[in-house]
Amino acid sequence: MVVVLIPSYKPDEKLLTLLNALSAQDKYAGLLVVDDGGGETYRPIFERAKEIPGVTVVSHAVNQGKGRALKTGINAAMNLYPGADIVTADADGQHTPEDIARVADALEQADGATIILGKRVFGKGTPVKSFLGNTITRWVFALSTGTRVYDTQTGLRGLPSALLPDMLHIPGERYEYEMNVLLQAPREGAAFSEIEIRTVYENNNAGSHFHPVRDALLVFTRILSFAASSLICFGVDYGAYAVFMEIRGLRPEFAYVGARIVSSLLNFAINRNLVFRAHKGSVWKQFLGYYALVILVMTLGYFGVRLGTDLFNWNSYLVKILVDSLLSIVSFMGQRLMVFKPARHRAIKRAAGGSDGAQKP
Repeated sequence: MVVVLIPSYKPDEKLLTLLNALSAQDKYAGLLVVDDGGGETYRPIFERAKEIPGVTVVSHAVNQGKGRALKTGINAAMNLYPGADIVTADADGQHTPEDIARVADALEQADGATIILGKRVFGKGTPVKSFLGNTITRWVFALSTGTRVYDTQTGLRGLPSALLPDMLHIPGERYEYEMNVLLQAPREGAAFSEIEIRTVYENNNAGSHFHPVRDALLVFTRILSFAASSLICFGVDYGAYAVFMEIRGLRPEFAYVGARIVSSLLNFAINRNLVFRAHKGSVWKQFLGYYALVILVMTLGYFGVRLGTDLFNWNSYLVKILVDSLLSIVSFMGQRLMVFKPARHRAIKRAAGGSDGAQKP
């Protein structure tokens, strides 16, 4: 059972054309439109939409943004169509009825914990803003999350019912919400599957609200927060290293290990709760995995410091800075891919057992 959700602000005839085509397909449990406070000028469009078979219109008194409109629609769908999956689509003509149907079919055939993304192919004729923005966010998203998504800006998405309660609590009221969904979903155990769709741009995509820098920064947040965490712990680590180096007869490599033990406890707490937000996972499993990684990093650091100080006779403090800089990359990748890797079984379990977190109107 699939519901099509279309958030709309100041629509034109394209919305009615799309709704009529979807209604004629006679394959959806319902067609849900959210009027995001377009005002009296656009009320006739929504009134005509209500006359189309299968269409329900939910309205905001004032404009609240696409993110809030999507959350309003998700909540309404959970109340009106319990257990239904949702396909979101734009009201501006970018998504064809055929592609919406293909996403719906893929969603029904998936495992209940996979988000289906309609993937546009960016080639000749793609507006520069769209090509540049998607290229930037695609690579930054992959670096930050370890997940490859070709089209991070697509509004055509299939959302399984098991994940809908979590989506009501994802932050973002406007266009940043859709990027936040992609960032949060893997933490809830979801996967992504992309299917190619037609690439349709109206007026060279002049109406797009996508901002490459803003969205890239949203994706880059995890890397920046990891860097901030590392910087804080580096200060603690460096201070402890300096203290240990004052102990007469203690070799630099042993001072390095002692300082790493002190700073690693703080680093684990910060990264688990703030950087990777993996507080739903088993703390002991994460703790053991983290310290297995710490031992690996410390071992590499031990030999790195010894190599720099004994073989090359470099300054021990400079050697530590160089070694830590290189190992920070190893640490980030290890924590992202192994220690705090999202547990996919959580979402699959919810899909099998069912969950209803809708807020009653």
